[in-house]
Amino acid sequence: MLTDNPAATLILVVEDDDSHAELIQRSFADAREEFRLEIVGTISDARIAIVRHSPGLVLTDYRMPDGDGRELVEMAAGSWPVIMMTSHGNEQLAVESLKAGAQDYIVKSPETFYSLPRIVYMSLREWHLIQDRKKINEAVSRGKREWEQTFDAVPDLIAIIDTHHTLIRVNRAMADRCGFAPDEMVGRKCFEVVHGFSKPLPFCSHIKMMQDGREYEEEVEEKHLNGFFHVSVSPLYDPDGSISSCVHVARDITERKKAEEERRELDRNFQQTQKLESLGVLAGGIAHDFNNILTIILGHCFMAKDDADAAIAEKSHVAHIESAANRAADLCRQMLAYAGKSPLLYVRINLWLLVDEIIRMLQSAIKKNVSIQLDLKRDVPEISGDNAQIQQVVMNMVINAAEAIGDNNGTIKVVLYKAIIQVEQKETDFAGNIIPARSYACLEVSDDGCGMDELTQKRIFEPFYTTKFTGRGLGMSAILGIIKSHDGALQLISNLGVGTTFKVFLPLSDSPELVAVAPSALIHSAVAAHRTVLLVDDEESLRNIGSALLKAMGFSVITAANGRKALDIYRARGAEIHMILLDLIMPEMGGIDTYYEFRKMSADVPIVICSGYGVEGIADNINADKYFGTIQKPYKPEHLRSAMLRLLDIEVEPK
Repeated sequence: MLTDNPAATLILVVEDDDSHAELIQRSFADAREEFRLEIVGTISDARIAIVRHSPGLVLTDYRMPDGDGRELVEMAAGSWPVIMMTSHGNEQLAVESLKAGAQDYIVKSPETFYSLPRIVYMSLREWHLIQDRKKINEAVSRGKREWEQTFDAVPDLIAIIDTHHTLIRVNRAMADRCGFAPDEMVGRKCFEVVHGFSKPLPFCSHIKMMQDGREYEEEVEEKHLNGFFHVSVSPLYDPDGSISSCVHVARDITERKKAEEERRELDRNFQQTQKLESLGVLAGGIAHDFNNILTIILGHCFMAKDDADAAIAEKSHVAHIESAANRAADLCRQMLAYAGKSPLLYVRINLWLLVDEIIRMLQSAIKKNVSIQLDLKRDVPEISGDNAQIQQVVMNMVINAAEAIGDNNGTIKVVLYKAIIQVEQKETDFAGNIIPARSYACLEVSDDGCGMDELTQKRIFEPFYTTKFTGRGLGMSAILGIIKSHDGALQLISNLGVGTTFKVFLPLSDSPELVAVAPSALIHSAVAAHRTVLLVDDEESLRNIGSALLKAMGFSVITAANGRKALDIYRARGAEIHMILLDLIMPEMGGIDTYYEFRKMSADVPIVICSGYGVEGIADNINADKYFGTIQKPYKPEHLRSAMLRLLDIEVEPK
């Protein structure tokens, strides 16, 4: 039926024959469905009507006075259906109309006019079905495009692989990493393009997934792709529930792995530093107190030996006391060497002679099942170093090598040669640190003993680490401390059951600064007369023996118990004080702070800082002061006198 209901479908009838238009109107008036009807007689009027109200369907005669119905088909452009009418049946016309986009083609007749409502209803129904299908297809196509874009946009390496290891599909990240275009990888075997092998790997996650249908995840290093990856393998099933393929997702975790390894390395270095610092604090604290005591002992020994009225027996006992005190001083220097805080007594060392002498000495102590082979190059230049400490390095390395061999027959090879490390070599020590480029004397000690595993190699230089098995561990922390204090480097190569090689690099120096040893004799010298020394130390016993020593040398002495009292004395009596002898470690105000305060009052008064802990950490600007000197406790009186007279610009009298 015809209605004015705006919800009813609007049918635009384009018909120039009034009788046909009337028949069409009657037909829709008798229809069961509701329709709105608008009738126009020309193509032009139809265009105006369409602009005014978009129709639900256009029913148009093929031939019109001002055109034909195909123009309305073009105007519809798929937005609404168009049914073409004609008075004469023509198959070619029908084909052309449908090709142009008409929904249907009918031949006018009384029966056709009567059936128009049903024809229109069916056409509209079919039209809506077609539109719904188009929307579904467009949604599917859009989803496919979006999926493909997402698939290619994901930075992870994604591949779909069938049950025969054949690549079905890969994303762009996967193709780029493998060096192919995505379509070039399809159809190829995954083990070829990913791993560079001709057959599947036995531990492949794809094989394991195929066997039990489970999802697998693991972290692997893929050398062919130059990185570390987190790989997940998930099965895909066909409608029958069988595995048809799987999805491989590989996430590049190379940077994360590097960061984790760097963090672990930092942790290891931090722990190593903490242990060494703890040992340094312990050794330094003991050495400070012990050296103060030794200074007192050596001072009294000197006074007793210098006393002409002392009995011969008493002097013999005093000699033994002095010898023991000197040994204790050497022990303190060794403790500080472990912590890298020992002041070194530099001399020229011919390593060829030193190593040869030590090996000869050790031959009788080493078991007969161990033979020693020497290859010592005589052209290795002398080094500058502490002779006692370098001896300790050589002895410990050879003894450790012998212990690694144990009761089996074995050989120790000792090689000495000159090594030149260039910048581009980037040679590293046992801890992975770059060894500075320069010339070195290289001492290499190898054995064919038990060797070490990786864990032992990492821990062997810890100060308190020992091993359960017969082998290395003795003195390695001490060796490392000595080598570092000489600006050297240590390399370690070891394998279980094969043996171990240590390489020690000691820098060569053309002009080493050597400590000059003053004559041992001490006499009362007139050159020190009328010179006053301000002795500053917090220990009364040290002030007492120090005063006695200085007076025996010919100096006048003023004492102070700490830095603040010394400053007060200097303010009051500075004109009569020619030199200041200052302890480094004191309560209230330490030696360094006191030095700076003295320098505010006088720029040229000679100042000597004494310490039993180590004076290598004193600031460069202090060391550059020509009126400043240092001396290490326990000192021999003649060394103290020599240092003082040098600053006073007085020549030491020859023996």
